[in-house]
Amino acid sequence: MDENRITGTAKELGGKAEGKAGELAGDRSMEAKGAVNEAKGTVENLYGRAKDAVRDAADHGGVDSNRVSGAAKEFGGKVQGAMGSLVGDSETQARGKANEVEGSVENLYGQAKDAVRDVAEQAGDLARDALKQGRERYPDAERAYRQSADTVSQYAKEAPLMVAIMAGAIGYLLALVIHGRR
Repeated sequence: MDENRITGTAKELGGKAEGKAGELAGDRSMEAKGAVNEAKGTVENLYGRAKDAVRDAADHGGVDSNRVSGAAKEFGGKVQGAMGSLVGDSETQARGKANEVEGSVENLYGQAKDAVRDVAEQAGDLARDALKQGRERYPDAERAYRQSADTVSQYAKEAPLMVAIMAGAIGYLLALVIHGRR
C-alpha cells in the first residue's frame, strides 16, 4: 500500500474531526479549515490509490497505455468529484464522476488488451512446444515431407502441363463430391 494512501486517510480523518469540532464550537473558520484538510487528505489518498493501481499493473507483466491513462482519468475524476462535493458544486461533482467512469472503462479496456496479449503469448508457447515435441517424436517426418515436396516440385518443372491437367481433374472431382451430381 502506497504511503500516500495512509497519510491521505489520516489527513482526511483529521480534517473531518477538525471540521466537526469547528461546527460544534460554532467556529466557521475552523469548520472551513477542517473541510479543506479533509479534501487534501482525500486527494492524497486517491493519488496513492492511483499509484498502487499503476504499480500493480506493472507487476503483472507490462502495462497497456490505456491502463495508465485510464487510471489517471479515474483519479482525476475522483479529485474533481471530491472538489465539487467540497465546494457544493453539483455540476463539477457530476463531471468528476463522468471522468472517473470514463477512466475506469479505459482502464478495463487496457486490462482486456493485456489479457488478450497474454493469451496470445501462451498460445505461441504451446505451439512451439508442440512443434518441438513433434520433431523429437517423429524425427523422420520433416525429412520425408521435404523429400516429397522436392519430388513434386521436380515433376512440376519437368511436366507442367501434366501437373495442371491433374490439378484440374482433382478440382473437378472435389466439386462433384462437395456439390453432388445435379
